Amino acid sequence: MISTTDPESFLSQAQRAVEAGLAWADANGALMTLVVIDITGTVCAAARMDGARTITYQIALAKANTAREFQTSTAVLAERVKPENKIAIGQIAPQIAFLGGGAPITRDGVVVGAVGASGGTEDQDVACADVCVAAIGG
Repeated sequence: MISTTDPESFLSQAQRAVEAGLAWADANGALMTLVVIDITGTVCAAARMDGARTITYQIALAKANTAREFQTSTAVLAERVKPENKIAIGQIAPQIAFLGGGAPITRDGVVVGAVGASGGTEDQDVACADVCVAAIGG
């Protein structure tokens, strides 16, 4: 969990999270795109590895947005939300993705942002997002 007494800015933490995710992806042979957003949904840090498909940016952003809005991992949501509800919610809120690879970032128990990872298998996306959050203690 990110502490409110930590002097490091959210921007610095977001950049560190992305760097950790890129290192994980490189070590695991995945071509990933990573996006970290703050509580307002503003992108604070992002990277797309050379060779990662360009669509992965939009997917990673949607995963981060979903984790932020629902305040939980998108892997949990992917298992919990009924397929027909995924379609209905997607029509109402198009920047939502019920695919593993999105994780909330918390500070003192409150969601303050989220990370989205896309480009690998769903298991790789989940693992990479988790590495990003763990790198900043979230």
